[in-house]
Amino acid sequence: MPTFKESIRADIEKNRQRIKKLGPGIITGGAGDDPAGIVTYTMVGAATGFTQLWLLLLSTPMMIAIQNIVARIAIVTGKSLPEITNAFYSKKLTVLMISILSIANILTIGADLNGLAAILHIVTGYQTVYLVIPITALIGGLITFGKYKTIKHVLMGMDSVK
Repeated sequence: MPTFKESIRADIEKNRQRIKKLGPGIITGGAGDDPAGIVTYTMVGAATGFTQLWLLLLSTPMMIAIQNIVARIAIVTGKSLPEITNAFYSKKLTVLMISILSIANILTIGADLNGLAAILHIVTGYQTVYLVIPITALIGGLITFGKYKTIKHVLMGMDSVK
């Protein structure tokens, strides 16, 4: 039978392993607070004040439930969204769904880069095109040529700056 100290150490190690697995989930959860989202939250807050705050009571549990369900499906099946969709629906529907998601993601990335450029313009006074191109190249290079662990550490480091 393990001693109390050994039991505590085992629990600590078990929790460390759990936290390591949470990394991608934390990154995904933080991804909703991108510059385009922050601008939207700010505009709605400025226009309506606290009158829309009650929506948090509805949207937060729904977001938690959806992310929980999606994470469980991915963990249990070990498959991506297109693979799972293709298993139950036609290939045309899968292609349509992924195309719509891709377009939405590309537009969001564009809005995020535009927001980043506007913020950098306010801070530095330089034209935004001179700032966005190198930052976009840096991010693109990191995603294209970087290892998953490197990208994970960079994104986790950025998430902790909030």
